[in-house]
This record gives sequence, structure tokens and C-alpha cells, in this order.
Amino acid sequence: MNDIISKSDIEYVVREQYRLLLEDPFTQPVFAHLELEVHLPKIFTFWSFVLDIDAAHNPYRGSAFEPHTKLGLTAAHFTKWLEYLHHTITGKFQGPNAQKWIGKSNELGWMFQYKLGLINDDSLLIRKKE
Repeated sequence: MNDIISKSDIEYVVREQYRLLLEDPFTQPVFAHLELEVHLPKIFTFWSFVLDIDAAHNPYRGSAFEPHTKLGLTAAHFTKWLEYLHHTITGKFQGPNAQKWIGKSNELGWMFQYKLGLINDDSLLIRKKE
């Protein structure tokens, strides 16, 4: 298997992930209303930027978090979202960029859930020494 090296690789992963999300009766209601052909290019650009794959030609602008505040997501939705993303990545790719994507998606998933009040585990936060 090859590593993720191009924006077309990113597009494949994201399209497949959203196909799975829309086929799943649990996640379909959350994502079905999205205008995917408008939304997906933003996601492609976001992950290209995060993974530093042709990032100079794919500068991401805006907030990745803000759109998620309006979806009514639960922790279980995030679990499914990560499950389908990781399944799609590992089913076709392996290498440093594939692993980086899995790691970054885990970090973002935790952070988004924390900011949405879905988890309250602050054990990973750095605290000031008293």
C-alpha cells in the first residue's frame, strides 16, 4: 500500500468516509442535509493543509470547529466519524501521512467534543504549577 501523497488521495478518503456516513442509519440524519458538493472541497482543503500536502496551493481559511456547532452531534457520532475515516485510510493507505491523519483526526475529534461539552475529561490539559 502507498502513503497519502496528493490531494486526490485526500479526496478519495473524504468522499468514501462521507459515503459511509450517509449509508449508516445512525449518522445519515446528521449529514444528509449538507450540500456535499459545496462542503467537501472545504474539507479537502482543510486536510491538505493539516497534512501539509500541497498546502501552498490549498491554504485553509476559516474555522473548522464552528460548522460542527450546528449539527447536533453526540460523542457517538464522533466515534462513527472517526471509525469511518480510519477504516478508509487504513484500507487503502499506509505510511507517515496516513498515520499523521489518524493522529490529527483523533486530536481534533477529542478537541471538538470537549469544546461542544460532550466530554469533560480535562486530564490532558496542561495546568499551571501552583
